[in-house]
Amino acid sequence: MQIKLGCYRVGNIWKSQQDIFNFLVSHFRFYHQMEIQDVYKLFYQGVFGSAHIMRSSISEFEEDLLEEFDQVKENSAQPLWESIHPEGKIMRIHLAAYKSKKKDIDQLSTLCIWTAEIAEKEVGSVENLSAAMDTFYRLCKSRKIPKYNPLEVDGYHKWLIDNKYPPVHHSEIYHQKYDPHYRLVHREFLPILF
Repeated sequence: MQIKLGCYRVGNIWKSQQDIFNFLVSHFRFYHQMEIQDVYKLFYQGVFGSAHIMRSSISEFEEDLLEEFDQVKENSAQPLWESIHPEGKIMRIHLAAYKSKKKDIDQLSTLCIWTAEIAEKEVGSVENLSAAMDTFYRLCKSRKIPKYNPLEVDGYHKWLIDNKYPPVHHSEIYHQKYDPHYRLVHREFLPILF
């Protein structure tokens, strides 16, 4: 649970049903076809940011980004960014929209790497990820989010526990419907990008 005292928040946001509900609803508006693993990926990115990209080499990350950026088609109708954290700390920068603005890909690459370095220092915990999944399960069980079967959410959470909360890809339907191409950037870097 999280309590707001004026400007201050006390408690764990990942345990707050109200905050997680509002956060998920904001994503459901755009991504109606999200599956359970897409919700988990959203939580994973919100908790850990882009720290997992530092497990590979920086040059490999930069090469992958340049290759993906070259292949993606410009899309000025797509939002440039969206929050993937209930408090707005981490943002997804959509490559198709970014490309349509004729922005510098090297600058985005640098800010992604800085974001990963920050995330390594401030990295969220598996406990937060577990809390987010548990909150999601409770919202589904209480039918506040009736889209998902609570037993399937619980089963997926058990699979995550058994596999030590691994990073996952988006679901096949999410890929087909939304063609996701993005990178993660800390909110504090948005003024540098835009």
